[in-house]
Amino acid sequence: MFRKARPPQGDGPQPWTVGWGVRKTLGAPIACIGVEQIAENARLIRRLAQTIRTGPGPDPMVWVKPDRTLDVAVMSWEAQVPVTEIERLLANRRRQSRQATWSYLAGGSVFVVLGFIHAASLLPALPTLLYALSTAAICCCFLLMAFYNALINWQVRTHRLGTAREFLDTDETWRPS
Repeated sequence: MFRKARPPQGDGPQPWTVGWGVRKTLGAPIACIGVEQIAENARLIRRLAQTIRTGPGPDPMVWVKPDRTLDVAVMSWEAQVPVTEIERLLANRRRQSRQATWSYLAGGSVFVVLGFIHAASLLPALPTLLYALSTAAICCCFLLMAFYNALINWQVRTHRLGTAREFLDTDETWRPS
């Protein structure tokens, strides 16, 4: 069942000698730490942090004029497709963001209603408070995603890469169309 370790091959100290024992005793703790692997992982973390700091680069398929409006003509020329194809893709993205906005709003509303029903049916206690807080966090996630998709829909609808502040300040409706 248990086998003895095979003697090392080569010119090193033979097993069960003082030199072999000293090397195993002093070498094993250093090998267990894995200094090379720790250094490699530190380099990986440094590269990942640099990537996160720089953020994603601009999309090479989306061309924007200095006034932050979409340049559909250049986009179609770069993609080597007609302008109507770019307009069709933008219309599809607008439809997708509209469906996502309404889906996230519905999901958030369902969680709000279920949270109120559950909170009203239980006695006040710490688990009820924790449940209410977790439900509120889920609702916030749903509503933030609904806002994000409504922003994307507005950007596609106006052919302009506006900020969230501009979206909130606009006189147009927030409802996706």
